[in-house]
Amino acid sequence: MAPETDEKAPAERYVGNLLLPLLILVLAGVCFVQTFDFPGGDDVGPAAVPYLWMFFTSIFCVVLMVQAAARRGKPDPVPGKVGFVILFVVWLVAYLAAIDTVGYFVSSFVFLVGSMYVLTYRNHVVIFTVAASWVVFAYYVFAQFLFIPLPVGPLLRPILE
Repeated sequence: MAPETDEKAPAERYVGNLLLPLLILVLAGVCFVQTFDFPGGDDVGPAAVPYLWMFFTSIFCVVLMVQAAARRGKPDPVPGKVGFVILFVVWLVAYLAAIDTVGYFVSSFVFLVGSMYVLTYRNHVVIFTVAASWVVFAYYVFAQFLFIPLPVGPLLRPILE
């Protein structure tokens, strides 16, 4: 089933449909450049999976940009709470910065609890259960099973190391 076409929508109503895939394509390019530092080898190296992701992401983004340029599909929605998006981006940057200082597990727990609360979910039992479950899952799968070192931080270092 083809997406509905809105012939009456002006071209500027498709700018977001064009910019988002373009931004994702630029990020895929940045990731591609970062793979140059990966160790190489004769067989499939550590960059193989990122290359596959970048390839399919690039194809998908180009298709979306062609659709936006042809004004097919739904136009951009009416702008909403842009300040909320900016606030959430700042919250995400703070979370990423806290991973190195506080540790992955504590910062992830706080990030998940805070995010769910800001997104107006108010069932505290579910909020804390989901956050704690994710931290326990991440610890056992990544740190114990896959031996991927995650930043522990000063609060949990006496317990986990």
